Amino acid sequence: MKHDWSFLPLRLCQKKGIRHYIHAVFVDDSGMALLMTLAAISFLVAVTVDLATSVNWQMQASRGLQESVRMDEALISGLNLVRASLFADQRKQHYDTLLDGWNTPDEEALHTLFAGMQLSVHVQDMSGRIQINRLVGSKKNTKNQGRGARRQPGSKVPGKVNGKNPEKLQRELWIRFLLSGKFGVEGRQEAVALVDALSDWLDEDDNERDHGAESGYYQSLDTPYVCRNGPLQYPEELLLVKGFTRKLVYGDKEHEGIIDYLTIYGQDGKININTAPPRVLQALAPGVDEDMVGALITFRKEKENLGALKNPQWYRHAPDFPGDIVFDGNLVTTISSYFLVTITADINGLEQTGAGFLYRDPQTKEQDLLSWRVD
Repeated sequence: MKHDWSFLPLRLCQKKGIRHYIHAVFVDDSGMALLMTLAAISFLVAVTVDLATSVNWQMQASRGLQESVRMDEALISGLNLVRASLFADQRKQHYDTLLDGWNTPDEEALHTLFAGMQLSVHVQDMSGRIQINRLVGSKKNTKNQGRGARRQPGSKVPGKVNGKNPEKLQRELWIRFLLSGKFGVEGRQEAVALVDALSDWLDEDDNERDHGAESGYYQSLDTPYVCRNGPLQYPEELLLVKGFTRKLVYGDKEHEGIIDYLTIYGQDGKININTAPPRVLQALAPGVDEDMVGALITFRKEKENLGALKNPQWYRHAPDFPGDIVFDGNLVTTISSYFLVTITADINGLEQTGAGFLYRDPQTKEQDLLSWRVD
């Protein structure tokens, strides 16, 4: 069979001798076989590369899945270690401090137990914070103080405590807290307005306090919604309350946010002075300044004072703390029941974090995991 190459430019054919090569490839059997072989090899190379890439990706995905499973198991194991530590601590002593084992995990022991990964464990005592939902007393608050919360055994239902109005005690606590100078609240009038608005959000009725707000106010907003008239379900809900701006709740470059000092858990209104942060300690009574708070923190850090921390009135024995300042007994305790547990596992840069709230019954010693989330 003859082939017509006349369509090729004569000059090109003469210069390159392309007719010879084309003839060699398309006419000679050996040339066609060579071309087919090269095409087959190219195809097989492409398939092999694609297959190798796919296998490599699957192997990486498999390793990632294995590491993810290992980290999940490590997070649960870390949580169980915290629960065991809290249980052992409660059996050893019936009060809680920052010197306890749950607050001072053994990093070397963790490294040994979880070889091949880095595991960090952090426990925060929520009982050292101000209880948002205790600002007002109501039947709803008694039944459900936040997600999974409950009335602690032995605690009193809302009402007068030792002849004192607990709501008034909590209001005064809140006002002192907001006026600490750290949150950007300007003056007592603004603090009172914030407390009134929060009280109206929490209580069951639709009666506005002097500076508060009920559903009528919230329905008039550009994006209307109703007043909850019940306990907060999560701290971030404060952003829905009149006057509680993002700046107040989360802070900015110049001011702290209040959210790190608050909790939705608990309803007896008592704060563990052994674990309370400085801003909360300062709000426990009128006239407490930062130097006095520093004296309390120094005292409770010393291991030789551990035995004294059992008594809620240990602050009276702290050096440099004035004897004329008294914390109301209805505001302070040395027992903790709610804890935030945060555990992070890291394997070769792949990281997972689990966080959850634990309730520990002060009498039965039983524990409940109120929530658990892995990111």
